[in-house]
Amino acid sequence: MPAEQPGTRDLIAYVTRYMLCDACHHAYGTGDVAVTGHNAGFWLLSATCPACHHHHHITAFDQPPYRLLDQRVIGLPPLSEADVEAWARFLERFDGDLTDLLHTLD
Repeated sequence: MPAEQPGTRDLIAYVTRYMLCDACHHAYGTGDVAVTGHNAGFWLLSATCPACHHHHHITAFDQPPYRLLDQRVIGLPPLSEADVEAWARFLERFDGDLTDLLHTLD
């Protein structure tokens, strides 16, 4: 049963400390969050808001999902500090819709 696996208490504690209901922004209590599954690399949680009863499904990864990708398949070099600084400068001046901007890259 997922609730008995090591790490489940930490995941539930994280949700109760740092996440709020999407619908009404009420905090979750320990009894409002349950681990419903665990597979290689990720956990599935379910949270029900005690105030408005909105149901929320949460996926938690053991590590960032992009680390699961084979870096050789991607074929891009890692970002340098200069790359990050250039993007920071660009985004400071950018006045538009980021979604539209990213769609132009397809």
